[in-house]
Amino acid sequence: MARVARTREDLIEDLNHLDLSYAALLQTPNSEQLNWRPGAEAWSVAQCIQHVARVNSVYLPPIKAAIAKRRAVSAVQTLRTSGWFSAYFLKSVSPEGKAKLPAPRVVRPSAEPSRINVEEALQTLLGTHQEIREILNTQSQPDLNRIRFRNPFIPVLRFTVGTGILIMAAHGRRHLLQAERVCRMESFPRTQSVSKPA
Repeated sequence: MARVARTREDLIEDLNHLDLSYAALLQTPNSEQLNWRPGAEAWSVAQCIQHVARVNSVYLPPIKAAIAKRRAVSAVQTLRTSGWFSAYFLKSVSPEGKAKLPAPRVVRPSAEPSRINVEEALQTLLGTHQEIREILNTQSQPDLNRIRFRNPFIPVLRFTVGTGILIMAAHGRRHLLQAERVCRMESFPRTQSVSKPA
């Protein structure tokens, strides 16, 4: 499988788009809409947001720790996957991925969507995006395509930091599209219009 490569500028643009798009999901829907699930095993909009926030929050500490341990050089401008498996894994969590991988227990959203503080989940998600942007905007740092960190979900795997950032961006896009599909479903609860008195 071919390597995947994205420039820092592309990734920052992706994160900015994700910020705006996830925030837009909260502009119109009421709590019933945010918590509505298409089925017993399907996720609501609130659950999608909370899940992505939790995944990023688990990925970032080992990534930042790995960066801190290495000597800084001129920053590499393009981040890429490091081999066939990291490219395969990235594709599996991207919007284009066909397989539905079960989410590790630690990052699964709350089983009862109504218990999710969706504003708090959104702020956590936006905060992780800002942390990623800070990494991408730092011009003097180790080569992110060479530093490896222990995958927090599969400890026997070590991905490069570049791969980890690509994964977080792609995973965010996947669940954004999932949440947007939920909002377009025919059975999605619609806002009731209030008739004006005659």
